[in-house]
Amino acid sequence: MIDIGQVARALCVALVCAALPAGAAPAQGKLQTGTIGTVTYASGGSSVDERAALETMRAAFNLRLAFAVHDTGAKLGNVALVVEDVRQGPVFKLAGSGPLVYLKLPPGTYTVSATSKGVEQRRRVTLDRFGDARELFIYWVP
Repeated sequence: MIDIGQVARALCVALVCAALPAGAAPAQGKLQTGTIGTVTYASGGSSVDERAALETMRAAFNLRLAFAVHDTGAKLGNVALVVEDVRQGPVFKLAGSGPLVYLKLPPGTYTVSATSKGVEQRRRVTLDRFGDARELFIYWVP
């Protein structure tokens, strides 16, 4: 019997890999996934394929960030990201993230610091214990 979930995951991986040059590994500007400390993340979205792959993972993350230019809405990658628990300090750091970043964090209140071209944007977000996802859209003025 064919497992539709496995087929969908394999298709997403194939789409992401097809966007990479032969022998390349995902790097800055490419879909990145993993765990840093206790935080699971996915970052990318520069291409249609990356956005599609991220969309399939969306439900697994409770904090979703999007970076863009203010007036045009143009997606903005290569953003330095730091997430701090207001009680415990930094819990996640990633250089060259975006334009979409999905995080799985424990319940708590966090400060999100995103820096692009030397300009920092800071937002505070609270994730409740019920698992409701939050979305933050962070814009930079050109």
